[in-house]
Amino acid sequence: MFQSIIQNYYNYYKIFAQADIIDIYEGSVSWIVPCKGEKGPSIAFRIHLREENAEAELKELIQGIRKGKVPQIWHITPDATPAHIIDIMKKNGFKNLSEDVSEPEPTMALYKNDFMPYEETGSPAICRKISSKNDFKLWIDVVNSALHGWDMIDADHYFTWVESNNINIYLAEMNGIVVSTCATIQNNNTASLEFVSTLEEYRRKKAAISLCSYAIDNLLHNGAEIVTLGACGHSAFLYEKLGFKRSFNNTIMKFDL
Repeated sequence: MFQSIIQNYYNYYKIFAQADIIDIYEGSVSWIVPCKGEKGPSIAFRIHLREENAEAELKELIQGIRKGKVPQIWHITPDATPAHIIDIMKKNGFKNLSEDVSEPEPTMALYKNDFMPYEETGSPAICRKISSKNDFKLWIDVVNSALHGWDMIDADHYFTWVESNNINIYLAEMNGIVVSTCATIQNNNTASLEFVSTLEEYRRKKAAISLCSYAIDNLLHNGAEIVTLGACGHSAFLYEKLGFKRSFNNTIMKFDL
């Protein structure tokens, strides 16, 4: 189970590199960063340093951080090596951001047979998969404002997601207004639920759970056996209503320049 969740995290980060403004580096530590002069996500993942030389490798990567070539933010998953990598990182100037949050940010997984679809007669939310660039722009506006808090992505550079065979983009509308978003990434019989967001004024109106249920149902009908996600705050309780179970908590480290 852990490995399915971890691989889906890697798949999620890699889709950003489909945009021609995001570079990806894959090695003992992998990362994505915006190209020079561009903006977008910047994070390191898949941390596999060698036990016998971990601190020396880390110090070399820290020089890359200081030069702006390597991200300051690192996502540490249970497969990270060596086993005491967090202690080594703390010793060398990284801070564990996950220790400062009031609620842990769990990863969660849903097996096909555990799915509990959300059904509400007369729900005001209209859920649908999108295919046009105009809809994608509306989707991005909600994601950037409600989820990221800044213009992290744009329709021109990321429209390849809509055209991709394994990525599906969904939105929910109320009274003609796009209020909630999500997306799915599927690889054979495993998939992840991503970009779940709702405009603040429309939260607690069942739009998000209706949309997630709709997207998950489509995944399961398309052959998915396991769906994973990363939750934050109280969203974990929403996912539990759909049948998700908690797996492990995320650890995010940041190097302070």
